[in-house]
Amino acid sequence: MPIRHAHSDDRGTPSTSAGVPSWLLQRGPVAERRPEPAPTGRRRPRAGFLEKTLQHLGHAVEAAFTSDELSARPGLLQRLDPRVKVVSMAAFIVVAVFATHLVTLGCLVGLALALALLSRIGLRRFILRAWVVIPLFTAVVALPAITGAVTPGHALLTLWRDQQVGLGPLRLPETLTVTGAGLTVAARLVLRVAAAVSFAALLTLTTRWTELLRALRVVGVPRVFVFILTMAYRYVHLLLRLAQEMMVARRSRAVGPVSNAENRRFVGAAAGALFGKSQAMGEQVYSSMVSRGYRGEVHTLARFRLGRPDAIWIPLAATAVAGLVVLELLAGKVV
Repeated sequence: MPIRHAHSDDRGTPSTSAGVPSWLLQRGPVAERRPEPAPTGRRRPRAGFLEKTLQHLGHAVEAAFTSDELSARPGLLQRLDPRVKVVSMAAFIVVAVFATHLVTLGCLVGLALALALLSRIGLRRFILRAWVVIPLFTAVVALPAITGAVTPGHALLTLWRDQQVGLGPLRLPETLTVTGAGLTVAARLVLRVAAAVSFAALLTLTTRWTELLRALRVVGVPRVFVFILTMAYRYVHLLLRLAQEMMVARRSRAVGPVSNAENRRFVGAAAGALFGKSQAMGEQVYSSMVSRGYRGEVHTLARFRLGRPDAIWIPLAATAVAGLVVLELLAGKVV
């Protein structure tokens, strides 16, 4: 097919009779065109419901893969036998649950932070994973305990005095103060939860899930409990994947903005479809597990063997637990 020669139109812009721009027919490097600047004075469109849902689902899946990546790092806890980690972390959690003094709880939290650093988890990631949700929620729940209406004691701060304060039908005390005993009670509760959650997070972040389940069976955890954990873990990832696929499919088929009412209808329909689809796929997953030899026991290719790091960690952990118990007893006598 012959190439038609380019000519100029009335505005002086080179073109071709075939409608092909002349710069496509030029030989040699073509100057890079810069994108036009975004118009000023316009606000960026806010992320809709589907965008936020996709983002959160992506973060959940990414967190699961991050845990596997952390468990493969050459840190302190990663080198230990999973059975040793389960027993030692459980011992620290038991001490945290029964500790009543702030000094002991503070030492437990400091020990958890030190183990996170030695295990190469990173303080920021560890704090976001272990302290943002549960301890923060516990602090909100324990907030009323700092007041004199719940925990009487020496008043440190008076919020109001001789005033009628109410929230709808709820009537608050005429005088509300923040007491020292209340602050102690709230701090004790928050530190206890933070310490227990920290050691549980260290165990899950530094151990592969299959090895953790097998270690639980070895130390005597009932088979039914381990089976529930196994299926729950698999179903959580299954539901996340199905929900993410549904959101991506909806987003790829949407043209233009979608109203909030339409989003609510989609959520209702997606919940029912997700339930039916997850149930059918869950049965397929369980059937595939049974066909591959699953009988309620977790089997891994790696064999558990005690090594030199375990021989060093066991006496150190036992000494730390004993020291914390002695510290708790001494703090009780001092008080």
